[in-house]
Amino acid sequence: MRMTEQIPNQPIAVQKSVRNAKGRVLTSGDAGKILPIKYEWLHREDGIQSGKIRLNVEMMETAEMLMNGVGVTVYAHFVPMLAFDRFNGSMDELNASFKKVNGAAGSVIPYFERNKYYRSSTGAVETFSDTNVAGLEQDTANLFGIGDVASDIFYQTMGIHTHTLLNNTTVVEAYNAVVNMRRKARSKSLPTRNAWDYSLAEAFWINNGMQNIVPDFDQKMIDGQVSLQGLTFEAPIRSTHATYGSNSAANSAAANTALTAGLFYSPGQAGAGVTDEGSEYKWNNVWAELTSGGNATMSLADIDQARKTVAFAELRASYDGIDDEHIIDLLMSGIRVPEEALKQPILIGRERAMIGFNQRYASDHGNMDHSVTNGFATIDMSIRTPAMNTGGVLLITAEIVPEQLWERKKDYFLYTTDQDTLPNYLRDVLDPEKVSVVKNNHADVNHATPDGTFGYAPLNHEWQKDSVNVGGKYYRPANDAFDEDRAKIWTAESTNPTLNSDFYLCSGLHKKVFSDQVSDSFEITALTDINIVGNTVFGAGLSETDATSDYDAITADVDSTRIVKS
Repeated sequence: MRMTEQIPNQPIAVQKSVRNAKGRVLTSGDAGKILPIKYEWLHREDGIQSGKIRLNVEMMETAEMLMNGVGVTVYAHFVPMLAFDRFNGSMDELNASFKKVNGAAGSVIPYFERNKYYRSSTGAVETFSDTNVAGLEQDTANLFGIGDVASDIFYQTMGIHTHTLLNNTTVVEAYNAVVNMRRKARSKSLPTRNAWDYSLAEAFWINNGMQNIVPDFDQKMIDGQVSLQGLTFEAPIRSTHATYGSNSAANSAAANTALTAGLFYSPGQAGAGVTDEGSEYKWNNVWAELTSGGNATMSLADIDQARKTVAFAELRASYDGIDDEHIIDLLMSGIRVPEEALKQPILIGRERAMIGFNQRYASDHGNMDHSVTNGFATIDMSIRTPAMNTGGVLLITAEIVPEQLWERKKDYFLYTTDQDTLPNYLRDVLDPEKVSVVKNNHADVNHATPDGTFGYAPLNHEWQKDSVNVGGKYYRPANDAFDEDRAKIWTAESTNPTLNSDFYLCSGLHKKVFSDQVSDSFEITALTDINIVGNTVFGAGLSETDATSDYDAITADVDSTRIVKS
């Protein structure tokens, strides 16, 4: 019996250990994809004491030295197990699943999912079985590589081999959780991926000078609408000449008797004053006289409320990407939600470098004007995490993306023919919205519909210039026909661009600038050295021995007899 009513809820003290996770990766890939490079599993209560990551990227030969830059970005994310949808963001569900007991639904939620894959042709999640791989070589990463399901690309990029039919899917789930989180953070319009999609996701474009353009904007938040109090009076409704009565009244030549039986109305303009909209009739030239009959008031408190509403709306917008509205409401009420940080991937490291080019010419007399170009980049990154109660996956990814040039971007000053279209301080500072409609020719003056709406941007955005001018023999032809001189420009822009997912994601990136347009264009090597502190118990080092035990040899010389007292 305890002499206190306090029930302890702290875990027992355990002796922490340090385990080393070293890795060496040699792989290859193409630009425009989020490449999974390396993963490490963290047990529950594991934390990264120190971690070093070095990644080298070599670009394969191109015929010319590229004029636009090529960026390499390395990310390190920790994906907690709680980030997976099956746990519904509940630590109770996670703990029950970990101990294989029933959750809230009355059944055991699998802590590890296994053998699931997403088939894009049907949009369905299927379960992998022996019948799926009949006749396939299993000693590869291609266990799921059936039809349109290309998991061999995912595992092959990471250099992982497997021969079992019981693979858990935690790594690919973590990969898609990272991709989905980043897409939600970028734009609401980007589609999310299925958790068991084994294809490589499109990378994000690096800075293209048009990040301030959005497909839509919250007009109410910008306008800061004020509710007027006092509009409770009645005002008369007036219209151009019309009579209304029963069929006993005299009909005019323009009378329309299509209303309720026994009633008619007679617009004075031969039927043009009314429009039949089905459930109701819309009258033209009908208005309310609001110059009499009441007062509309607006107080300073109303204006102050509008300002505060806009401020809080901007704060709420920063939570875009959290799926649960009630969580956003709690956060907006100043209430902490400790588990929320563990319900999504956590960025613990990000580094970017530009590939440097090295051009070398042929040394023989006949070919001295011929050259090939290689590129190379090195990235170093350090990572650390506290002890993570949920356990999860440390995932390292890399993206290789060429810089978008937007050569045919509109030169607004060249298009200026009226000085009234130039910025004007008084006019602009009094503008209630300070938003500009961006036309399609902003990105490409040769756009097929130049005056169509491309998106929306802050007022006078066109005078914040970020332009690239490519001229002379490298001038981009209007019809985008092949030009050998432009072989040194990795053109990544599409024809007639629109503000859709292609504006954010690298899709359909060509390989025409490379000498070998079939093989992977980049070779990647990575070294990882990570010290993980946790509850893992390690045995002592073992020593090799022969048939005669050293322990037995020593004990044979020990006198183990005891004195017998008389």
